[in-house]
Amino acid sequence: MDIQQFQEALFTKGREIGYADMEIYYVNGRSTSVKVLKGEIDQYTIVENGGLSFRGVINGKMGYASTEKLEPDVIDFLLDEARSNAEILESEEQDELFAGSESYPEQPAYAAALADTAPEILIEAALEMERTALAADPRIVMARHCSVSIRENEVLIVNTKGLHCHRRKSLATAYVYVIAADQGETVTGGWHDYSLRSVEEIDIVDVAHRAVKEAVSKLGAHTIQSDNYPVIFRHDAAAQLLAAYTSVFSAESVDKGFSRLAGKLGQKVASEHITLIDDPLMENVPAGSTFDAEGSATHRNEIIKDGELRTYFHNRKTARKAGVESTSNASKGSYNGKIGVSYHNLYVEPGTSTLEDMIRETDRGLMIVELQGLHAGTNTASGNFSLACLGYWIEQGQVVRAVNQITVSGNFFDVLQQVEEVGNDLRFTGSCTSPSLKLAALSISGS
Repeated sequence: MDIQQFQEALFTKGREIGYADMEIYYVNGRSTSVKVLKGEIDQYTIVENGGLSFRGVINGKMGYASTEKLEPDVIDFLLDEARSNAEILESEEQDELFAGSESYPEQPAYAAALADTAPEILIEAALEMERTALAADPRIVMARHCSVSIRENEVLIVNTKGLHCHRRKSLATAYVYVIAADQGETVTGGWHDYSLRSVEEIDIVDVAHRAVKEAVSKLGAHTIQSDNYPVIFRHDAAAQLLAAYTSVFSAESVDKGFSRLAGKLGQKVASEHITLIDDPLMENVPAGSTFDAEGSATHRNEIIKDGELRTYFHNRKTARKAGVESTSNASKGSYNGKIGVSYHNLYVEPGTSTLEDMIRETDRGLMIVELQGLHAGTNTASGNFSLACLGYWIEQGQVVRAVNQITVSGNFFDVLQQVEEVGNDLRFTGSCTSPSLKLAALSISGS
């Protein structure tokens, strides 16, 4: 059965046995990935996953069930399971089904042809990326990971109150991670890029050259003396740090007392240079969406505007509790997960400075390009972090050498306040991104 036939049969049978209202949340994903090693295909992987969750009101209570199969005999299972679940489930606040928003943004074009990309195209792109990387510099000894993949995802939310939301998305990615060696020293570096339309649209040669540049630039690294230094978080490191603390902007975290931003709406919580935006309606970004996990129409939200906290991420439940409108940030970790709160396409609004400008204006300081140990080294409740990192030492406005064996320490909320310059190098490669950020000083532990 296809999903439409299954949904119609499920709702018909549900009404017959006494369900007052019903809803399905359906997810289906498929990915194809090619990995090459030493000029040969190392892995060719096709993965399909997904499933359907059902919730319905029967005898005045809401019940839940889920399945990975769309077969006729599963319909009775879902209805029976949800009814049994409703009889024993106790909840202080009854979930309710949403009839839908008044209107929805237009869905972006779906590149159906991407899913039908011939395997030969993926293979040749991966091989070309590996050949280019190995030939780019004699110090590159291996492309440790070299892959090209395509994936598509479909989400459907339908209920008996009139909600009907459907989207299909596709994405192609290319990633290479290389090893460089010189005089007994070994370092690594990687790069990746994406396209929403075709594998051919990705500049494979550029991805390879950038990965090589990342790797060889780390050769000759050594530590620096412990001190407080001016710090530039390059765009990728800045995005890593921001992503580790996104939960502090969640209304769920605020309500549970897990965020230091509680009670600070309308207050200055960041430098005037910081504007933090969640915009799921941007074109040509991987994390776009026209509706959230509850079926609410999405829109652009300014979380922080010129340093002032304007809102938290809300779903319908947290918004109801706070007495505000939902920001359409309902989320689900999987088709059968609980409704939570998360961002769609979160980013720090870029400034006007180039990364080169920031470096040139730094007399003596550090540019951090990679943070390590983010799960163990960050505390979202306090904001404190202590992270091993890699970067480059700057003297008199020029990058002098690579730096390793150092730790950067600070507090995320203080970092927001201390940003004195924002770069123009925003690069959308995921759901949370940032341009480069420059701070007057952070604690660096080295030798």
